[in-house]
Amino acid sequence: MLPAFSKPFSRTAPISRTAPISRTAPISRTAIVAALGLALSAPAPALALDRHEQGVVAGALGLLFIQGMIQAANTPQPAAAPAPVYVQPQQHYAPVQVSASRTPAAYAFGSYSSGERRAIQRSLARSGYYYGGIDGAFGRGTYNATAAYARDTGNGTAINSQAGAYGVFDRLLYGAH
Repeated sequence: MLPAFSKPFSRTAPISRTAPISRTAPISRTAIVAALGLALSAPAPALALDRHEQGVVAGALGLLFIQGMIQAANTPQPAAAPAPVYVQPQQHYAPVQVSASRTPAAYAFGSYSSGERRAIQRSLARSGYYYGGIDGAFGRGTYNATAAYARDTGNGTAINSQAGAYGVFDRLLYGAH
């Protein structure tokens, strides 16, 4: 049962309705509990006071509540995690070592007779590209010499196809250095 007071509680100013307060930071539980505690315990002593004292108490309580709101709004909030950035992984392939005997130039070289293959190697040696034995075999030395000769004569990619390799070998065989 509520105690009977000699003076009824009266307000000096009308309540104004404003737009809801937008908060950028959540209010802590402590601030909410303190504000509720003060709000619930304040009417009993305030009713026993006269009108001017009630205004002072209400102003002090309002000031405490506003300070709690300001402190809650000024507390630093944890930064939002940046959005993930997805990156397509780069494919790294090691160069494949191809045997010289499995290149288009090797197949073209193998179609010549044994005497013609030796003549191609001699021509490469006379031009300063080949330093191996004149045996008519197509190995790494013959391939490197043929590739260097083709590059220096402006046909660097010619040995990548059989038709181009035939052209390089024919120039070496028939004297169109």
